[in-house]
Amino acid sequence: MELKVTDFLKQDELLAGLAEEAAELSQAALKLRRVLDGRNPTPVGFRQAVCHLNEEIADVLLYLEWIHAMDNGLVREFRNKKLARWVTRLMEAKDAENDA
Repeated sequence: MELKVTDFLKQDELLAGLAEEAAELSQAALKLRRVLDGRNPTPVGFRQAVCHLNEEIADVLLYLEWIHAMDNGLVREFRNKKLARWVTRLMEAKDAENDA
C-alpha cells in the first residue's frame, strides 16, 4: 500500500501549508527582484536567489497536488481568462506608449 500525504494531513492543514509556502514563494520572488534590480543590495547572489525561487515553486506545487478541493477544469478556465486579460492589458499599454 502506497502512503499518501493525505493519510497524515487533513484538508485544513494542507491549506495552512499552502498559505505558508505561498508566502515564502512571494518572499523568494521579491528577493530575486532585488537581486536583478540592484538598487537595494542583498548578500544573496543571482544563482542562490533563482534556486530559492525554484524550491519555493516546488513547495507550492506539491501542496496544490494534494488539495483535493481543486477543480482542475475551473482552474484552467480561470487561468485562460486571466491570461487573455493580462495579454490585452499589455497590448493596450504598449499601444498607449506608442501613441505618446
